[in-house]
Amino acid sequence: MFTLPCFASESLASSTEQVSDKINLEAVLEYFRKYKFISAIDAFRKLRDDPNAQLLDIRDEKSLKYINSPNLKIINKDVVQVQFSEDDEGEFVKKVLENFEDAANTNVCILDNFDGNAMKVAELLFKNGFNAAYAIKGGVRGKNGWMEIQETLLPPPVHIYSKKKGKTSQELGTNGGVLQSNEDDNNAISFESVDIRESQGIDNGRVTKSTKSELGIKNGSRSSSPYPNKELGFVSLELAWPI
Repeated sequence: MFTLPCFASESLASSTEQVSDKINLEAVLEYFRKYKFISAIDAFRKLRDDPNAQLLDIRDEKSLKYINSPNLKIINKDVVQVQFSEDDEGEFVKKVLENFEDAANTNVCILDNFDGNAMKVAELLFKNGFNAAYAIKGGVRGKNGWMEIQETLLPPPVHIYSKKKGKTSQELGTNGGVLQSNEDDNNAISFESVDIRESQGIDNGRVTKSTKSELGIKNGSRSSSPYPNKELGFVSLELAWPI
């Protein structure tokens, strides 16, 4: 009667081993599966190191206008852009295949805004002839996605930014205007200082508001001239409208 716990213990151990074996098998199958999630950094490494790897951006036109695809010229590759639509998967696959001449030997990395449709597209493309398809985890804007990791893990040439933000920084000048700096391709810096003043007056019985702006601009690379004021041009603008 004292052997029952022993049998129960052996049965429990056997069951645990079976579960463990099942988990390990699933992990192995996931590793070798030809369509699966991939981290953004691993996707970049694959694009960089694998000559058969290509990037497919499946976001819609509105998203692309706001945040464009990564520029992969640094690794001598282009990005294919084909919008995914669940309503017409057949047409989507057709357009994708038109952009990849050798799909059977292509390992495609799929980029979405987040990763909602990326895995679905990965499975779809693998079943339609691609050698392998990888859904980028987090997409462009999600957790651990392309934009979140780019500052610390990706080289600057492949960084992407929202077009509304850009690389422009603004600071308040001492006169209450706006100091805006822009950096061009030659690392030359230009500064714009805008001083805005408002006043009111009467014109033919109407109250008008006048806005006067003075704009100082300095363009080009830093000059060695000891007379920096000669490099500044001022434009005065006056606008008036009825109130």
